[in-house]
Formats: sequence, C-alpha cells, structure tokens
Amino acid sequence: MMKYVLAKSIGEALGALADAQGKGRVISGGTDLTIDMEEGKISADVLIDVTQIPEMKEIRIEGDELVIGASATLTEITHNPLVRRYFLSLTKGTGCIGSLQIRNSATLTGNVVSAQPAADGGMAVAPLNPAYVISREGAEDKKLNTQEMYAGFGRTAIDPHNEMVKEIRIPLPKENEASSYVRLELRKSLSLPMLNVAAMAGATGGEVDWVRITMGPVGVGPVRARHAEEWLAGKKLNWKNMAEAGNMALLDAKPRSNPLRGSREYREATLPILVRRALEDIATQLGVKYEKEG
Repeated sequence: MMKYVLAKSIGEALGALADAQGKGRVISGGTDLTIDMEEGKISADVLIDVTQIPEMKEIRIEGDELVIGASATLTEITHNPLVRRYFLSLTKGTGCIGSLQIRNSATLTGNVVSAQPAADGGMAVAPLNPAYVISREGAEDKKLNTQEMYAGFGRTAIDPHNEMVKEIRIPLPKENEASSYVRLELRKSLSLPMLNVAAMAGATGGEVDWVRITMGPVGVGPVRARHAEEWLAGKKLNWKNMAEAGNMALLDAKPRSNPLRGSREYREATLPILVRRALEDIATQLGVKYEKEG
C-alpha cells in the first residue's frame, strides 16, 4: 500500500525521504510524477507532499537574489509582482505551460526536474544564471547551476530518492541588463514548443558586455549558443549583429526531425530568427535603437 506523508517542514520531508530507504519520492504539483507512476516509468512506496511547507511556497527577495520556493506554482510565479518586475521573461515562460489547471498545480522546479529539452519554464530560467538549492537529510545544502543540473535527456543530477530541490535562487539584474523569452509553436495548443529561445544580456552604450543564449529542443536540456555569445560580446547591439548571432547559434544546435515539432531542416531555418527576436527584445528593453535591414 502506498504511504502518503504531508510534510509541514523541510526537516520532516527530508526525514521521511530518508526513512523510505530509496523507495520515496517528493511530490508537489505532481503533473508529471503521477503520469509517470501510472505508466510504470517511476515506482515509489512513499510519497512526500511538500506543498504545505511555508518557505517552499515563498517568492521573496533575499539580498541581491530572487528566491523562488520549489513548491511555488507556475500561476503564482507568473503573476508575482517581484518576478514580473525583475524577470518578465520568466513569466512568459511559466505563463504558457499547459492549461490554467496545470499551471495552478505544476511548479517551475518540476518543469526543470522533468529535464525535457523544450520545457518552457526550464528554458526561460536557464540564462538567468539560477542556482538550484538541493537538500538532503544529514548533509549541507548544495547548489547546482544549469549546466550541472542536466545529466541527460529526461535526467537531472538530483537523486530523487534521497534529495529534493528546496528553492531556486536567481541574481537580480542590474540596470543595464535585460532578459527575453520567445517560442515557436505549431498551433495554439497545450503541447511543448517546436523551438524556444531565452536570453539575457548586459549592454553599455548599445554595446554588448556579455550575453547568455539558451535554445531548445536542440540537444540535452537548455543548450547554450556559446559561439554566438562569444562573437557578440563587445559588439554593437544592432540588427546586423543580432541576425549574425542568430546564424552562429546553429553551430551549437543539433535539432532532430520530429513528426510533432517539424523537420530538422525547418527548425534549422527558423532558429536564427528566434535568436534574433530574443536579442531584439533585449535591445528594446535596454532602449537601444536599431534599424532593421533586409
């Protein structure tokens, strides 16, 4: 018989997970976990519900970081004034996942932990330089960055039978920094996007100081467009350079043909446009004026 534990504190949740001796799983939104259990992909004798732990529901500013509790729902994140003030791009990602009913239960943490390469929430948060705080019974919390978090298709570096994500910490942007999120969908539906791109950049006097660009589904998890990032740093944020950065993003992308998301050729032709649009959005937010060419 399945055992259900409604934890009221992080310590209680971690204790229950440890007591389950490898047969327990943490559940919050459960929109993916319950389906995987029904399909036999995941088995567990104990479910530890963390939705009633106050600090895991909070969205707050702590020092120079935005802290999002692991149990905060997508709806709560999408409409939170702090998130909307500092990271409107993140609310664009969390606000387009599934249906309203799903967003009322699902969490950003769950969207990341599912490790799907086109997950809107996981993609939107990736270029913001998040730190995922991982807790385990009898051990100090550890932090994983985006690259460390993803261990393969559908897999993260978290041991789900002994560890759980407590919160996500995101450095607050400076005045000359902005972020963006764009997606391409086959039609208005509840499905994953054909392509999605997220970016964050800092610029001084219209010149790029640094930029992070992530793309999906073109590999394992959010894939960094490192060639484009390195090339664009130090250059003017004009239309020509943004378009060229989009072209260079293909050097790090390996999209595959998919009957639901389009052919490899189509997505290779479209990806540069999405990267350019993500950069255009950042330029607009930073007040950088540019003229379109071509």
